Amino acid sequence: MLFQDYCYKPDWASARSRWDAYWAMEATDRPCISVRAPRSEVEKIQLPELKRVEEKWMNPDYQLAKALKPLKENYLGGETVPSVYVCMAATTTGCDGHLVFYENCIDIIPSMTSIEQPVAWHPGPQDPWRRKVDAILNRFLDEAPGRFIVTCPAQYPNIDLLYMLRGNADMLLDFALHPEECRKRLVEMREASEEQRHHFRTLVDSRQGDIGYPCGGVWCRQYAMESQADCAANISPEMFTELFVPELDFLGERCERIWFHTCGYKQHLESCLSRPYMRVIQYAPNAKEPANGPAHLDFYRRVQQAGRCLDLSVPAANVEFLVRHLRPEGLHIAVNVETIVKAEELLENAVKWCGSDIHRSLP
Repeated sequence: MLFQDYCYKPDWASARSRWDAYWAMEATDRPCISVRAPRSEVEKIQLPELKRVEEKWMNPDYQLAKALKPLKENYLGGETVPSVYVCMAATTTGCDGHLVFYENCIDIIPSMTSIEQPVAWHPGPQDPWRRKVDAILNRFLDEAPGRFIVTCPAQYPNIDLLYMLRGNADMLLDFALHPEECRKRLVEMREASEEQRHHFRTLVDSRQGDIGYPCGGVWCRQYAMESQADCAANISPEMFTELFVPELDFLGERCERIWFHTCGYKQHLESCLSRPYMRVIQYAPNAKEPANGPAHLDFYRRVQQAGRCLDLSVPAANVEFLVRHLRPEGLHIAVNVETIVKAEELLENAVKWCGSDIHRSLP
């Protein structure tokens, strides 16, 4: 592989080795920890003003400046991946004019009046939004060599995308009253979704080379796929198994490593862990829950007992507790701290919290 170090992460070679151990669930002296701290010596980057809010999401130069801002302004400690991501812009693909652009997000407007009609989603080579995402992606790739890694963009997974195209309340009723039609629509989306995923991956690989793949908050030498089902927060485990697991199986047949984002629900964990391709579980607490930390320890332990990896964004105050109470194998913690000194102290202390410093001193 054509691995290299990056100006924003000169110790990337060391971080790569820890990521290899993470996926292999190998014993290490501490978990993988991505710790960021602001650089006091750099001037804060001011993003240019744009006339239309849509440009903030679809203008290649603005998106590049926005993506580079956290890389330039922050110290990337531990295993922080020096990556940029065409994130929200990619959610426009195939959605025709059914979009609303806001300062902090892009909304997909429901455009299906019935679950019995064909899916109102039209990605592919003729999609004008794809061309705009390609322009952003190529702008990133122009600037990437020696500086950062570009992540493969993607539309929402089919389950969540259908939920948006149909509308939340209507889709929940459809799940309950018309499950067979829901399955048909999801199967209908697969070919186009796979074509689009292949398109973006091919573009990135052709220009970036074989340097591995950022995925969620982690990095992998082999291709790993992100997935989620945020709408699953509102359904039963039985319905999840009936409607959603077949879609996850379809992805698992094409990628043996899936990183799964679990957003504020825990009732479907056993179904997810029953699938061998579910290699990483990321938990993101909902707004009514405590942040990642002691309140969710049982959930984390269930994941670890199943031999799967964890990817957790954690407040600095909760890092020590989790390092002391979870196994370091297959554990990734992302955290922000106030200074570079505190970032380095946290990494050093994590070894002590694991007890690795004691093991090293033994004869």
